Amino acid sequence: MNDSVADLPSVRARYAAVVKGDLELIAKERERIRTDIAALQDQLRLLDEGQAWLEGLQNSMQPPPRAGTGADGAQEEGAAEAVSGDGEAGKEPVPSTAASPRAASGAPTLRDLIVDELRGRGRPCSAQDVAAALGRAHPGRRIKEPAMRNALEAMVRQGRVRRVKRGSRVFYQVAGVNAAARG
Repeated sequence: MNDSVADLPSVRARYAAVVKGDLELIAKERERIRTDIAALQDQLRLLDEGQAWLEGLQNSMQPPPRAGTGADGAQEEGAAEAVSGDGEAGKEPVPSTAASPRAASGAPTLRDLIVDELRGRGRPCSAQDVAAALGRAHPGRRIKEPAMRNALEAMVRQGRVRRVKRGSRVFYQVAGVNAAARG
């Protein structure tokens, strides 16, 4: 029994040394993790600043609505007639005063989709053709021809789209297409 009592201080000393070593390891690990967290917080702050700057740059790069104007700002005379000889040239475009809902929601509006489709085609298209193309390109959206016509006519009033008549048929084209082709 005396041997076990005599061994007690040496066992305590060993446990004390192990506990002291473990505490030192934990303290070092905690300091390393604190340093890593500080570095990650600095990286996160830099990323947030970069994102804010890029978003501001992206917002400033949003193109204004395109109108059928020449380099000097005057309406191109005969721009619609150059397409069909029967268009409505000489009307002043009405600038859009409201911000596009696309910017607010992130999803393109029907008008934005129409302009993109007309710009992609590069030639006059009927409302039916545009509705069919958008229906194929965006099967999740219900695009009806009357809504398409209403949107096209509103964009004609805004100066974003030009109406071109060929006989009794009506076609639409992005404003400024002929000016871009000539210049």
